[in-house]
Amino acid sequence: MAAGLALWGLSAWGENQAPAPPPAAAEAATQAQVEATSVIERLNRALLEAMRRGKALGYQGRYQLLAPVLQEIYDFRTISRYVLGSHWKQLNEAQRQQMIDRMTRYGIAAYAAQFDEYNGETFRIVEEKPFRKRFRLVKAVLEVPDGDDVEFTYVLRRTKDGWKIIDVRYDGVSDLALKRSQFAKILQEEGFEALLARLDEKIADYAEEKEAQG
Repeated sequence: MAAGLALWGLSAWGENQAPAPPPAAAEAATQAQVEATSVIERLNRALLEAMRRGKALGYQGRYQLLAPVLQEIYDFRTISRYVLGSHWKQLNEAQRQQMIDRMTRYGIAAYAAQFDEYNGETFRIVEEKPFRKRFRLVKAVLEVPDGDDVEFTYVLRRTKDGWKIIDVRYDGVSDLALKRSQFAKILQEEGFEALLARLDEKIADYAEEKEAQG
């Protein structure tokens, strides 16, 4: 029961102590922390609702529940640009929008498919840190009764619309780093349209698998 998006590797957390910032800077940093953490808290609330209502809603209901939240808190344009690498520059704006649309629907489909039932799980925010000056890291844990907890590390960047998620790692593994490698192979061997088709297939697979399970 773990789904989401990931981007850059996060092995360097920067544990060295920095000099205390001036009061105004400290206040701004605290506000940034509150804002970034609130994004992850909103995601966690939506996921718990989808899990608790999972069977009643079904896959399509969970998709509709999660879609507006994920579209608001994820920066799917930045994610799409990253997974395509240098190929992004070769696309026109219409093609870029196609890719953003596929990555958005793929992300929502993965969440709707995998967060589908509730067995007493809870989310807990562990910590929040600045990362490479322009980003924030928020670490959260899905606590699973009588099971293994799942740890998520989110990377957020500030946009004109507030903090957005651009990365999430599970057990130290960056999902989008893997996707970037996989997508590069498809783009090289089959081309952009084939990549879109592959994403459409994955989205359809999520829906068909869950509908078949009832």
